[in-house]
Amino acid sequence: MPRKKDSGKEADNVADRQNVGYEDAVTELEEILSELSDDDIDVDHLAERVKRATELVKICRDRIAAARLEVKDIELPEESR
Repeated sequence: MPRKKDSGKEADNVADRQNVGYEDAVTELEEILSELSDDDIDVDHLAERVKRATELVKICRDRIAAARLEVKDIELPEESR
């Protein structure tokens, strides 16, 4: 039987992307990177941390893209043109 998508998890990820700020995401990514540098990391834990890091990278990219759009939408005053 095919596996159903876990819509609850998907909703959690969307909510997480909306609630986690860029700085918090970068800080958590740095913590994960530090964990991954440890040679004694458990493979199951490694997989979880890599998955979380992927989510955090997506959050950062989304935040950067949104900031670019905001900056692009800012119009210069008429005298500066």
